Amino acid sequence: MNKRLATSADVAALAGVSQSTVSRSFDMNSRISKATRNRVFDAAKELGYQVNKAAQTMIKQRSDLVGLVTAGLDDPFRSEFLNQLIIEVQRQGFRPMVIDVTDTHGLDDSLQALMQYQLSGVIITSGSPSEKIAQEFVNRSIPVILVNRTDQSADLTGVDIVNIDNVKGGTLAAEALLASGRKELMLVRAKASSYSSIMRAQGFKKALLPHVETGKVNVSEVECETGDYEGGYQLALSLLPEKLRPDGIFFCLDHIACGFMDAARKEFGLLIPKDVSIIGFDDIRLSGYQSYALTTLRQCPKLVSKAVVNSLVLRLKKPNDKAMCEIVPVTMINRSTLL
Repeated sequence: MNKRLATSADVAALAGVSQSTVSRSFDMNSRISKATRNRVFDAAKELGYQVNKAAQTMIKQRSDLVGLVTAGLDDPFRSEFLNQLIIEVQRQGFRPMVIDVTDTHGLDDSLQALMQYQLSGVIITSGSPSEKIAQEFVNRSIPVILVNRTDQSADLTGVDIVNIDNVKGGTLAAEALLASGRKELMLVRAKASSYSSIMRAQGFKKALLPHVETGKVNVSEVECETGDYEGGYQLALSLLPEKLRPDGIFFCLDHIACGFMDAARKEFGLLIPKDVSIIGFDDIRLSGYQSYALTTLRQCPKLVSKAVVNSLVLRLKKPNDKAMCEIVPVTMINRSTLL
């Protein structure tokens, strides 16, 4: 004879609480004392009680799943960020469902499938689908958080945004190169630039404009064929044979900077920062290795993840509030590639 499965009523009786308190105890976003929650958890463990997720979904009209829509996981920072985002989503009591939309051919099918799960929300990261897709989720009453996608949400009703302070990062890079006394400056970003890189470039060029106009410095801008290590290496091979070389370079991505540095040293025997000062952006793990020791602008994956998931939790509590845009600060990490 099969043993009867424990119910929430059994847990409530053993823990000495109401059934509603049992339900709220398993909702990590509910306000309940730690002592009461622990008493419920202990009773549930003793009885072998398991929450019926299907029933919860039917009652709440949404599951505990959160869709994480991303693309280009070969990008080191995006991988580091996704790892922290998964940790934070789980910490807040949700279950992450990752969708990689690098292959745009299957994009529609992937997102349509995602919409069938009665999600608690969708987080769309930099380099992922268009704002139109974000709006489709919102139209289905699924909260959406955009990460590093746009400054303006006027055309995206109910879509919340979490951005890195990319403009400030570009400004800090410009100020650091000026302070180091460099005169021939260069900005490098990927040919297929993201919103983030465009904003970083704008901050860099705007900060340098008064100095360019007075002739204090010269600034050029080049596009790297690919936004990765190999792209940076190849850029160095094509750029450094020129007679007039830059003596200070701001890379909108660390990964490009690392490839460039290896080529500059190996192929041309250049000394960094003596011959050329270099600043990156992201502070990927590779940047901190001794062989690079790259001076860079850090966007903290943990800090960004907390801001993103907190925005989602607040939206679930106050679904009718005005759309929000939070700016997460960046920090200059000084290492060995800047005089």
